[in-house]
Amino acid sequence: MKGVDISQFFGFGDITSLGEGTSRLVAPIFSIAMALVLIYFLLGAFKYLRAGGNKEEVEGARLMIEHALFGFILLMFSFLVLQFLLYRLFGITDFQIFK
Repeated sequence: MKGVDISQFFGFGDITSLGEGTSRLVAPIFSIAMALVLIYFLLGAFKYLRAGGNKEEVEGARLMIEHALFGFILLMFSFLVLQFLLYRLFGITDFQIFK
């Protein structure tokens, strides 16, 4: 099956396929999401240290840390799906986060 060269129809410059365009967007989005998860985790840790034994603040900080860990796991799972399963199961060769 021959691919369609979208650079002939749209002004995307050197992006020639939808997979290549998506690959260029996904890596920065993953980086931004990972930075946000890390910041949220650090805010939760700081809140935990600052709680001073107050049960409500400790519980809020614990929830922030749990949510950050859940976000990290979700990011890693979505990375697994995008990087390996799409490439291996469907043979999409243009879509790779890391080359």
